[in-house]
Amino acid sequence: MKKELIAVKNRIKKLKDKKALIDEELEPLFIREEELENEEIIAICRKNNITISDLMAKVNRQKAEMKKETNYEKSR
Repeated sequence: MKKELIAVKNRIKKLKDKKALIDEELEPLFIREEELENEEIIAICRKNNITISDLMAKVNRQKAEMKKETNYEKSR
């Protein structure tokens, strides 16, 4: 094999290894980020006297409205 091809293959392998390590380190950070966001949502709800069930009901209503709009757009 040519030296350049070997060098490129080695560089690709090195970058793939780095990517795997980064992905491994990112996963717990994404999980922690989600936990912190959830805690913040709960704190805001408590501060504003909103129960989680009230919040979920609102989210479900909005999802239903979005679904209706999507179906309406598709039927046009």
